[in-house]
Amino acid sequence: MNSSHSSKWATLAVVAILALAAVGTATAVQVTSDDVSSEAQVDEDYTATVTLGELYQNPDYTSWTLRGETELTDVTWTVTTTDTDTGNQIDRQSFDGQSFNYSNIDAEANDANQITIEVTGTVPEVENFTYAEEETFVVAALTQVRDGGTSNEIATREAHHYTEDSRAARQTIADAEAAIDEAAAAGGDTSTAESSVESAISAYEGENFENAQTLAERAQSEAESAEQSAASAQQRNQLLMYGGAAVLVLLLVGGGIYWYRQQQDDYSRLG
Repeated sequence: MNSSHSSKWATLAVVAILALAAVGTATAVQVTSDDVSSEAQVDEDYTATVTLGELYQNPDYTSWTLRGETELTDVTWTVTTTDTDTGNQIDRQSFDGQSFNYSNIDAEANDANQITIEVTGTVPEVENFTYAEEETFVVAALTQVRDGGTSNEIATREAHHYTEDSRAARQTIADAEAAIDEAAAAGGDTSTAESSVESAISAYEGENFENAQTLAERAQSEAESAEQSAASAQQRNQLLMYGGAAVLVLLLVGGGIYWYRQQQDDYSRLG
């Protein structure tokens, strides 16, 4: 195959890929709006809402089931379908439990073109505390399921969950890290503070939040001391530099005066 044919086929392949990507985007069910808090405290009540549109854009899914799953506990789902053209509510159903299946989505059977899913429950416990990546749980995972078993993932929404103690410890560690960054930028030696904050993170991940806070506070204090030491050293260096410059000026002035007097003495002897 010559180079011109290769180029032609490569161009056609790129066009085909882009076309398929465009079709996939156009035919997917869309999240038109959501109200999902990104932060949630363990054992507190939590409510989130997700609204879906473009329900029948995929010609293979003109009649399908909506599946929902969550990691919330003591859960109630409320699913409402609406005809946005008229503003009429078509259907409203509630489900208990961490998952549900809602099957009344049919382009021919009703005029619904929007689905609103509300999930209410209790924020679950944190199974594993990790500092580098915030601990999250699944608020709602929504899937489009067609008769026969094929499915498309619509959307997944997650939130960071925490306890009162873990949140306080995480914030204290974050403050210490910020202080370390400032000290390092000022030229301070932050090695001691970095060691303390690493210990704080280890305590955090071991769920020893009180110790994590104590270590993080120590790290912040060490970082601030390092920044102050760097500032003092810089100030001393500036004073030494200014003092050296002043001595040099005095030497130059003194040398000039000495030279001038020597010249005057020479003129006097010649005269």
